[in-house]
Amino acid sequence: MDELREIKKIYGEEMMHLCRDSFSTILENKGLLLRILKENLAPTRSFVSDIKDGFIGYFINWIYSFVDFKNRLFIDTDKTPFELMDEKGYILYECTTEEYIQKFRIFYEDNEVLCTMKQGNRLDKCYVFFAVKKNAQNIKRLSIPERQDIYGTSVISIQFTKGKNNFISIKNRYNDHVIGSDATFSNNLDNIIPGLTKSFERYYGFNICHQDYETSDFLSTELRYVNGIGGTYYRCNLEDDNIQYCENNIIIDDGVLIDKYSKNPERYIVMDQYILDLKEKTIFLYKKEGVEDAFIKSINDVGLIKKITVVRENDEKIILINYEDNINVKIRINRNNAIIEYENEYVQEIGNDFLPVNRMIRNIFLPNVRRIGNKFLQHCTYLRELFLQEVEYIGDSFLEFCFQLKRIYLPKVLVIGKDFLYHNTELDIMFAPNIQIIGEDYLYDYEYRDRIQNIKEFSRIRKL
Repeated sequence: MDELREIKKIYGEEMMHLCRDSFSTILENKGLLLRILKENLAPTRSFVSDIKDGFIGYFINWIYSFVDFKNRLFIDTDKTPFELMDEKGYILYECTTEEYIQKFRIFYEDNEVLCTMKQGNRLDKCYVFFAVKKNAQNIKRLSIPERQDIYGTSVISIQFTKGKNNFISIKNRYNDHVIGSDATFSNNLDNIIPGLTKSFERYYGFNICHQDYETSDFLSTELRYVNGIGGTYYRCNLEDDNIQYCENNIIIDDGVLIDKYSKNPERYIVMDQYILDLKEKTIFLYKKEGVEDAFIKSINDVGLIKKITVVRENDEKIILINYEDNINVKIRINRNNAIIEYENEYVQEIGNDFLPVNRMIRNIFLPNVRRIGNKFLQHCTYLRELFLQEVEYIGDSFLEFCFQLKRIYLPKVLVIGKDFLYHNTELDIMFAPNIQIIGEDYLYDYEYRDRIQNIKEFSRIRKL
């Protein structure tokens, strides 16, 4: 079908398969689905990956909201609820006794125990199920809980009221400690895995009362999409100072679409908040002329740029910035143009605000840096290991929101400012044998911090 081929071309093969499986009724109206998508969702090949974890049901209802159907459709399936939940990595349990309900108390913190477990009479009013991720025992809670993060949804209680009509409540592991904890996945079973609603109805004979689920709200509140003027949603890589930097070189400035750079993709690459001009061989910040930026300075300090080469490697791009004497600085970006790797063997000093809002960087190689200012990689969520062999001084907010860094090697560091690794909870190894001064609130959320008796003497932290 030409329409599905066009959807594949614009949004990728996975999107084509999802649309074919989910919108057979709409596809009977030639061109309707493609028009709905093009008017409301900017080209992106990341969309299906973004909605896989609990948002496919939202997407299906959103698309149907543009069509004059009285009732939104729910995916049908012959599989049992137990089989579907197994596909999603859960083990589903049906609780028929109070004693069985209490067995799940072990998964909840003392101050987050469900009322289901406290009252002792929930089975008089409800059918009670628990779904437990197969690796739930190993999933750690985040320092800043979110309703549908990996810990919150690793154990869920699915409850149906008894009677002619069965209303649903899906309860979160963060009971009463996050907003909407008893309406996880918006109480929509299809947001866990498509087909689960019909499966429960068929298997148990339930008459599930469907609420009016959110439509486009999930794109902006739960996912990284921003609504530009005209109603089209764009995938946002990064937001800074009320400016959204989106996929395909799109910038949205206070709701206004800036498409100057998307119209000339052979010349410009918008990567995070930086714009790389391949023709003029420069890198700059949008609307911040004259502002000194530590990332840009680290590139310019190497020397005069002779050439910039872009090499594609699968879904990623490697940007090689070439200087005199065949010196290169390397930047790697993912398919959404977010910076994920940076190599610079020549810079010796990094100023304040070095990639402070970047979240996606995985690797950074700065072997000759000796001094680092404030807010170095402040929000680098995906960084797991950092080795800075020559650094002696580091300023405030160093790796402050780097939740999951596991290993850090600072063999020559003498001073680190305040809020160092403030929100980290996963540190395994820290090697800093020469440190003399460290600011307040270092490793604030790290539960083993109090085991460090003398900051001048420690060289290794090992989680037990």
